[in-house]
Amino acid sequence: MDGELITAIVAVAVSVVGIIYTSVQTKTARDAAEAAQGQVELMRRQIEAEEEDRFENRGPVFSVERAYTDESDVNVPRALVRIKQGSGPRLVSVVVSATGDGVDGMRDDSDSERGDSRAPSIDLGTSTPGALHDVYVDLAFDTRNTDLHLTLACVDEAGARWVRPLGTRVEPEPAPPRGQSRRFRG
Repeated sequence: MDGELITAIVAVAVSVVGIIYTSVQTKTARDAAEAAQGQVELMRRQIEAEEEDRFENRGPVFSVERAYTDESDVNVPRALVRIKQGSGPRLVSVVVSATGDGVDGMRDDSDSERGDSRAPSIDLGTSTPGALHDVYVDLAFDTRNTDLHLTLACVDEAGARWVRPLGTRVEPEPAPPRGQSRRFRG
């Protein structure tokens, strides 16, 4: 019986070692699977970032062509900003909003003297590469010089959306030559 007992003990020991070995291999396989899953997640994020970069790069590009403070109405100084779409797709909507020290709101009708025509944003409508848009921003009574921050929310014909920031400094325009008005000139 001693031989059978020894054989049983050895068999149990071999089984325990086998179980430990299997457990270690299972843990190693699980760790390898988790590492592989982490690599897949990293690659997915890189692909998403590259797709986002491609999307942003095919979007519209705007620049400020001209900006100054119009003081022709002593009660309401205005920032007059001409922006240009330099490249990108045809847009069906360009909504502009402005912030900065002394900004009182956007004006969708530059000739309107009524205060109720101010809005937090205005839609410039359609735009294509090369298009120029005049943007009018009402300023506080005592504001003549300020840094203006425009935000352009753009939508193309397919419904794709981009947000483009633009910044510019506005200061009073030098006096026009005698006989010319200060009306926004190209």
